[in-house]
Amino acid sequence: MTVDHIGKVLFPSSIFMRIIGRISFPLYSYLLVLGMESTRNVENYFSRLIVFAIISQAPFSLTFGYSPLEKLNIFFTLSLGILTLWKPILVLPSFLIAELLNFDYGAYGIVTIWGMKILKNSDITGIITLIFLNAVYIVLSQIQAFSLLALPLIILYNKGFFGGVKEIKDEQFYQPFRRYFFYIYYPLHLLFLYIAKSFV
Repeated sequence: MTVDHIGKVLFPSSIFMRIIGRISFPLYSYLLVLGMESTRNVENYFSRLIVFAIISQAPFSLTFGYSPLEKLNIFFTLSLGILTLWKPILVLPSFLIAELLNFDYGAYGIVTIWGMKILKNSDITGIITLIFLNAVYIVLSQIQAFSLLALPLIILYNKGFFGGVKEIKDEQFYQPFRRYFFYIYYPLHLLFLYIAKSFV
C-alpha cells in the first residue's frame, strides 16, 4: 500500500510501484474476513472502521488532490464490506452505495471482500471468482488485474503457512498494538506523503 501511494503521489510515472501496490487491497480484504470471523463484537469492529474512515478522509483528500467528499477512502469500503458480511441482505444495495458515493475501489471492492470470504472456505471456487471478477474489471482498469498476485500468499496463509489462520484466534490478536497499528498507520502515512508532496 505504501509503495503504491508513494508511486501515485511522488512518482506517478512509475508503473512498477503501482503494480506492487495492487496486492495490498486483496490482502486487507482477506484480513477483514479473518477479523470478522474472530471478532468478539461486530458492532465495535464496524464502528472502529467508520471512525478511522472519518479521521482518514482529510489526509486522503489532501494527499491525492480530491475535494473533501469527491472520493471516499478505503476505510469506508472496508466498513461497507464488514456490514455486508454481517448483514448479507445489504450486499446488492452496497454496490449502489459504493458507486454513488465514490468509495475507493467502489463495487469492485465489495465483491473482492466477498471473493476473499469464498477463498477462505474454498481455494478453487475463490480463485475462479476472483479471476472472473478481475477479468470483467479489466475493462476499467488493466493494472488492477495484478491484484491476483496476492492469491498465492493468501492461499499459503490459508493452508497454515506463515502461522496460518490458527494464529488469528490467539489472544494476542486482541492486543492493542496489533489491533490498531493499521488504523493509525493509514492516515499518518497519508499525512507524511502530503507533506512530502508539498516540498517536491
